[in-house]
Amino acid sequence: MHLNIRPEQKIYLILNKKEIRISRFQQQLPNEYISVDQTKPAITQEHLNEIIFVTYFIDDGKTGRIGFEARIKAITAEGRLILYKLNDPAPCELRRWPRIKKNLLPKVRVRCQKKETQVVDISSNGAHLIMYEADHSVKIGTNVNLKFQFDEAEVCVEGKILRRWDDEFHRKHVAVVFDEDNTISKYIY
Repeated sequence: MHLNIRPEQKIYLILNKKEIRISRFQQQLPNEYISVDQTKPAITQEHLNEIIFVTYFIDDGKTGRIGFEARIKAITAEGRLILYKLNDPAPCELRRWPRIKKNLLPKVRVRCQKKETQVVDISSNGAHLIMYEADHSVKIGTNVNLKFQFDEAEVCVEGKILRRWDDEFHRKHVAVVFDEDNTISKYIY
């Protein structure tokens, strides 16, 4: 796959598992080099020659997140970063715990704030849910209590609403991230 980033498109530079910095793509240079904006906090001379992972999103309905490895080669006087592309861009999954679609799960039911809810997919970090009973009080950032009922057990998890949207049928969708202290993974993996 060739590099297909637009100038000024938002990109993510992953320095390590917990250090992700946002930048903007500037231009493709000769010989596999690219130029991107400096990040905040700034990448310094200490980072020269480090290998990082660069990701960006293609919103065409099918491609999704793309990534490639690059080496930090220089920081220009204007504050731009010069990266050397080490491999071709390819679709990537950044989730530490993959999402499992409901049709691949054992029988599972969930209640969110004591209201019946449908699971679309789930991981040990979070879930995509459809609210059956439209609850307009659930806003982005709201802490929620979830009760998952599996064949083997019932698991209560606390989480936070990250995203909320309506589909073409006016159903309320929410993306929930779970607190790290949960035992849900032993029932879904």
